[in-house]
Amino acid sequence: MEETLRSIVHPWECDAVEHFTTAYYFRAYSSAQWHLLQLLGLAEDAIAALRPVACQTGFSQELRAGDAYHIESGVVAQAEGRLSLGHRLYNSETGDLASTHLQSFEGPAPTADRGLMLDWAEARTEPDTDFDQFTVWSLTSQSLVHAQDLDHTGCLDLSPLIHHTSDANVQFQNRIGMTSSYMHEQRIGFSTFGYQIRIHELPRKAGTMLKTDTALAKLGRSSLSFAHRVSDKRTGALIADVMQLGVHLDRVKRKSAPIPEHIRQTAERFLTKDQ
Repeated sequence: MEETLRSIVHPWECDAVEHFTTAYYFRAYSSAQWHLLQLLGLAEDAIAALRPVACQTGFSQELRAGDAYHIESGVVAQAEGRLSLGHRLYNSETGDLASTHLQSFEGPAPTADRGLMLDWAEARTEPDTDFDQFTVWSLTSQSLVHAQDLDHTGCLDLSPLIHHTSDANVQFQNRIGMTSSYMHEQRIGFSTFGYQIRIHELPRKAGTMLKTDTALAKLGRSSLSFAHRVSDKRTGALIADVMQLGVHLDRVKRKSAPIPEHIRQTAERFLTKDQ
């Protein structure tokens, strides 16, 4: 295990819910991961040969503008053709664990020394979800991949992918009654507490048009889960299946709040019949 990043939450990295935007967590994890892979002795071409296939990310504590944080990283598992890297993000002031990120790759796995191995006891937020079970989909986002969205190997970084699906999430929330005006007037937000991502094939070209269709995966008392299926608009090729888990948040009390009945009635029309 090694410290791989130390930084702060900048004001422009916070969202309408007034905390560290999830996409910027992913940017921090991407930087930490690049550092870790270099510590493992991989050159840029060897890093590029690793194909990301999945990640699981959880958020256990809010970070606000001005908060200091750092990341500790290590190798969770390695086998022939498979590599899993784990990252823990801490509030540097309190030492509290704020977020975890586990990412899996296919490709030539380096041999890690004991100092870079990491015991990973973090529980999964939910089991993998079969996106093919959902039948009620809505077009929620179309956006372009820009040159700055590509990582050091020329592959779409996960941070802009999360920005893209976050935009899709707001569009979908408006459709189920959690409208932007309702959120502003009632001081309500949607707070994400986890992601589960299955990566099919990330684009390697600026100019790719990303298209997202969203389905309501779960509707609880105060919790909601959204399934975002991201594809290449021109070719139809699947890019990623992004499961976003979160809660209807009281932004004043900073805790989950029951979903009002009028929103619940609207949202239920978007549930797949056998859910």
